[in-house]
Amino acid sequence: MSMEREATFTRWASSVMRIAAGILLWCTLGFAQGPRIFIVTDLEGVGGVNDREEQLLPGQRRYMESRNLLTGEVNAAVQGALAGGAREVVIWDGHDGSRTLSIDEIEPAARLIQGKPTPANYYLADHLYDGIMFIGQHAMAGAKGGILAHSQSSATIQRITINGREVGEIGQVAAIAGHFGIPVIMLSGDQAACDEVKQIQPNAVTVTVKRLAGKASTLSLSHEEAKKKIATAADQAVRHIAEFKPWKVPGPIEMVFEYFPQTHQQTNTR
Repeated sequence: MSMEREATFTRWASSVMRIAAGILLWCTLGFAQGPRIFIVTDLEGVGGVNDREEQLLPGQRRYMESRNLLTGEVNAAVQGALAGGAREVVIWDGHDGSRTLSIDEIEPAARLIQGKPTPANYYLADHLYDGIMFIGQHAMAGAKGGILAHSQSSATIQRITINGREVGEIGQVAAIAGHFGIPVIMLSGDQAACDEVKQIQPNAVTVTVKRLAGKASTLSLSHEEAKKKIATAADQAVRHIAEFKPWKVPGPIEMVFEYFPQTHQQTNTR
């Protein structure tokens, strides 16, 4: 190699190293104050919840029990995230029109998004958060071994795909978050939901709080054991947050909703 070419190569290599060092410094400074965590909640994936007629909606016989179980699991995730070094934890109340949790019962250090309509950038925007957690999450409609599994609506929606790949609520959130550079890092829910998130984020930390035992029966952890495992998982996920990568769906994107036959609908969104 000539001296001139060697000097050019040296300058190029030096520039690349400075850029890489700058990126590393930016990432280090960003996490130095602790990552920001967004917790997506639902009710169907909470341990001990298995009865559509008694546990999911206000007025049902065991609804308040379900709310208390959800709150306990959510607070365990908040505690674990904070122990792992998170500087901010925001919870989205994602069940029944965003009206299931209470600010009087969540961990004091967390904040809660509730109600609708809420501007989209309150949920996700470019690098608004550093990681997504799911608590109480169920699997997509039709999932093998799923408990109370559905995709948005169990009454009308049969299947949802993104660019031909079947997704549920987990995949939809992961895709939107990935667009904004935010990875999914942790999920707690039934076994089918844990398996589902692993297809998108193989490194995700998961906690199986229940699994299908019979056609409509479940085998669940005790609430105390579920909370311990969730707190530990959230702590671990935050401590290793730099190792997670966002799920990027290449464009152009086509999202297809297929409805049950009686609804006679199909919606394509590009």
